[in-house]
Amino acid sequence: MIDINTWPPGIALAFGLAPFIIGLSGVAIETYTARSRDFDLIIASLSNSRWLKLQIPFWGTTSLRSRCYLLTTITGAFLYPKLCIRLGMMDAEDLRNFPPRLRRRLLVSSWLIIIGCAWLVIGVALIKLSPTR
Repeated sequence: MIDINTWPPGIALAFGLAPFIIGLSGVAIETYTARSRDFDLIIASLSNSRWLKLQIPFWGTTSLRSRCYLLTTITGAFLYPKLCIRLGMMDAEDLRNFPPRLRRRLLVSSWLIIIGCAWLVIGVALIKLSPTR
């Protein structure tokens, strides 16, 4: 078993801070995208997607919170495209023709958040499972 209590303090601190740095980097990228002109391009690129047409009137696109919510769910469609197309949420042609640089940016931000959360869970599990002195 890995005993985190025996690690040098610098390594333990780096291990503890890394998930926050990684996860918050993903949040920063998504927030930047939500506040930029690219958000309008993203919405325009998914004009045939039924789900987005239903969500925009409900959430709106003026507040940062609503823009981040929409981007997060759009990124989910990129993570699971076959499921979203099968459920009729997103249009297959829209997803195929989506700008590659924006798709990459959304996926990178999402994976940074996922990796940061997973790392945090693993770190907490290591701390909880470490024998106490």
